[in-house]
Amino acid sequence: MSAIRRIMSLAAMQWRWMAGGILLGFLAIAANCILMALSGWFIASMALAGASGAGFNYFVPAAAIRALAIVRTLGRYAERLTSHEATLRMLADLRVWLFRRLEPLAPAVLEGYAGGDVAGRLRSDVDSLENLYLRIVAPLATGALAIGAALLFVLYLDMAAALALALALLASAVALPLVIGRLSRQPGELATELAGELRSVVTDGFQGAEELFLLGAVDRQAAEVDRLASELVTAQEKLARIAALSQAGTLLCAGLAGAASLLAGTAAVRGGTLAPASLAMLVLFAAAIFEAVGPMAGALQHLPGMTATFNRLLALADSDAPVPDPPSPKLLPPSTDLSIHDLQFAYRDGEPVLEAFDLELSRGERVALVGPSGCGKSTVVEILLRFRDYRGSIRLGGVEIRDLAAEELRGLISCLPQRPHLFNASIQDNILIADPQADAAKLEQVVADAGLSGWVASLPAGLHTSVGEGGRAVSGGEGRRIALARALLKDAPILILDEPTEGMDSETERFVISRLVERTAGKSVLVITHRPACLVLADRVVTLNNN
Repeated sequence: MSAIRRIMSLAAMQWRWMAGGILLGFLAIAANCILMALSGWFIASMALAGASGAGFNYFVPAAAIRALAIVRTLGRYAERLTSHEATLRMLADLRVWLFRRLEPLAPAVLEGYAGGDVAGRLRSDVDSLENLYLRIVAPLATGALAIGAALLFVLYLDMAAALALALALLASAVALPLVIGRLSRQPGELATELAGELRSVVTDGFQGAEELFLLGAVDRQAAEVDRLASELVTAQEKLARIAALSQAGTLLCAGLAGAASLLAGTAAVRGGTLAPASLAMLVLFAAAIFEAVGPMAGALQHLPGMTATFNRLLALADSDAPVPDPPSPKLLPPSTDLSIHDLQFAYRDGEPVLEAFDLELSRGERVALVGPSGCGKSTVVEILLRFRDYRGSIRLGGVEIRDLAAEELRGLISCLPQRPHLFNASIQDNILIADPQADAAKLEQVVADAGLSGWVASLPAGLHTSVGEGGRAVSGGEGRRIALARALLKDAPILILDEPTEGMDSETERFVISRLVERTAGKSVLVITHRPACLVLADRVVTLNNN
């Protein structure tokens, strides 16, 4: 329950919409119950009046019945609109909150999760939270209001009937949901876990389809998907049987409530404390109120699965940030001189990657960092960007970078990482991420400096051409130049280029390097490369060894 309270507190901004949905749901249920009761009373009264020959004004109750039917229809429609608006707004808030919690965890924490798992939690798990309000909170709140009002109304008519109805409602709205919730806990939690695993396996399978074909592992992957799907269907079938049991129990309680109300009402009519026409009203009202009770049992059936989903989300969202900001960040220094002294770093397995590494990068200086694969060149970049913590000293303008706010520090650095990500959008959209307000002239300049002008001009849609999921619609060299244009558009005082010409042919490489020589004049540049052609970008070369 603590997880539910946590999630609901995050969605508190939408309390007006949620409260509106609950009140409109109560209005619709009340209109339906009163409509049924009034209809029963009206028919019984007309029959009695006809049998006795007494006069009866049927205009008012007839008009009230029509009005209640309209209120019930409009109320249910408005309740659906309001409750779904509340749900969509709540999901939007939760998705933004989760993304903000995940962003500081990349890459150090998220690399411990499969890509499909993270995507599933961010998308499918959050989507499943729509059941929190629609199927748990709203039905329970609406049902509680309706039951309280119904018992007061029946108590006004007859105390014995109210007691009988209270016992039936207690069994249907409390005892039955508790039993159903207990029966649903294990299959509900299992279904949530299996659904998460299945999403992860399917997503990873699609992302690595080429490798699976090359290694002949498609059948093995398909068998794993089939196993998870089969187990998930088994768990869902068990939940369906429990749901059927819940519905049967609710119908049984409703029937018993109607029978008990009929017996109690008959005794009251004989005793002269209840008008004969009110007996039909009492019985029909007792049956109608179970419209509010039915979803309450289903609410507790969804609770175990929801709790498991919440825990999956919170387990990721509550992970400790690998590089927390200092409680009182220092101001950015005026100088961008970078000094690295005795830098040390090791991954979780304890294997050291960097030991006693020193580097000086003065303002306006261009340095090339070279060395064999695995010696920690790209790790230096991640440390400078405050994606990973470190031992030793890294000073920017004389200030230790761990004493600076990470976002402010990254504002001074423009970076082309070793594995840049391209979003499933156009070339232009991918470049403008660095500066959404950049004008056409700036965009055209960075496209030219990255050696993209000729290629873009040959495309039918030009800069509006989509790069596909993960940049799969463009070649590796084209994707790298798009990422390079994005890094150049930021125009920060410090530029880090990790293998800037990887995947390019020699002619394109020479052109891009010549433009970078001009473009980076006056900037502090750190070039990480193993390609000799890129060394002309540097004033000096620093070799990093892994021994």
